[in-house]
Amino acid sequence: MLSGEQRAKMSAMWLAHWRGWQSAGVSMAEYARRQGFDADAAYRWKRVLRRTGQWDVAEESDAAPQAVTARAPKAVVRFARVALKETAVPESMRLRVVLGNGRRAELEIVGMAQLGAVLGVLERAA
Repeated sequence: MLSGEQRAKMSAMWLAHWRGWQSAGVSMAEYARRQGFDADAAYRWKRVLRRTGQWDVAEESDAAPQAVTARAPKAVVRFARVALKETAVPESMRLRVVLGNGRRAELEIVGMAQLGAVLGVLERAA
């Protein structure tokens, strides 16, 4: 675990890397290779910088357009087969959705009609 002083030094270093990348006009992977650091570490530190308020999402819009080289893959919706028992319908239930890109959502559903509506939207998205 880093001390406060070490964390401040690391934050300043990674902030400088991210700002340098913005002016480089290449992908982060290419910039990291040229500068001799791990691009995955840069992304981890970017999350830290965002969380601590040192990196503003608005700064990302200043990035060079050629830095984006690939389109995001289309999300794949998968369903798990489950067995249902005849029981009383609960007043509310939680539905956890995990997308292939790692994004997660947790929804509180009230009633079976709302569950059907959510499933219908997910099926249309696929």
